[in-house]
Amino acid sequence: MKGALGHALESRRLEKWMALLSTMRPEDGPAIAALLHEEKLAGREFKLETMAFWQTWARIDGQAAWAHAREHADAGGRDGAEALLKSWAFTDPEAAKTAFAELGDSPLADAALAGLAHGLAESDPAAAVEFASNLPEGKQIEATVHVSGSIIHAMGSEGAQAWFDRLPADAKIFNKEAARVLMESLSRSDPGAVEKFAFARLDQEWATRPAEQNFAASMILRNGGSPWEFVATVMEKYPRPEQPLAFSTWVATLNPNAAITWAEAHVDHPATDNILAGTAQALLRRGKQDEAAVVLSKIKEPAVRDLVQEE
Repeated sequence: MKGALGHALESRRLEKWMALLSTMRPEDGPAIAALLHEEKLAGREFKLETMAFWQTWARIDGQAAWAHAREHADAGGRDGAEALLKSWAFTDPEAAKTAFAELGDSPLADAALAGLAHGLAESDPAAAVEFASNLPEGKQIEATVHVSGSIIHAMGSEGAQAWFDRLPADAKIFNKEAARVLMESLSRSDPGAVEKFAFARLDQEWATRPAEQNFAASMILRNGGSPWEFVATVMEKYPRPEQPLAFSTWVATLNPNAAITWAEAHVDHPATDNILAGTAQALLRRGKQDEAAVVLSKIKEPAVRDLVQEE
């Protein structure tokens, strides 16, 4: 196996390595792990070969592979934890979940969570959602990001959206974080898709939350679109009487000129005054008093204008 790693042509090296792994016995694991660690210390990091090794060991003897990784956390075990748990989640998901639950504050915990979440998402998406939803909140968010990312990668944007719409309603934290991951992905790959996604799901529980409304607006803007139709709709659907300008101010801070353009094209819209007020507030926070004064002059309702304050 050391000779296989010495081959200069990557495809040939990987071919030889995989052929040798196909003959691997559980008792070979410690020596191969030590070899890969020695190579890494020497500045030769074989990422694909390392991943393939840990996944193979997990498949043929998950308990032994996990015991070795935990015992040698600082000597290669941390590198293998993600690949190992991902593979183990395919062959014995209950054992993999039990192993993760016993980790506590181990240095392997973050890598193990990533591997387990990805493995469950790709082998049993429903089990992955249930697993993530039962974790403590901090870990639940982290696991949700991994699960959602795997689902998007495996199913594509349309398939992932259909999966999202079938999520159980009581998985509130999972749904919220999954929505964020989906919108982030859509903002990179499909112009206009974020706005469609957000508008189509305004009645879902996650969409009622101010933080997620802010996030959706920012992703629409990042997607190359104008977020103001979304902002106006949300302001009408979910009024915020205690902070009437919070939403429009936050979004206007990202791009005040786009807000002014939208307001000028929608003079009689019920949300226009609040959007102008939020834009003026954002400009004042930037120290642009003259520009803010011009925006304030466009507001029809004096009571809305009076909400804007110098800071």
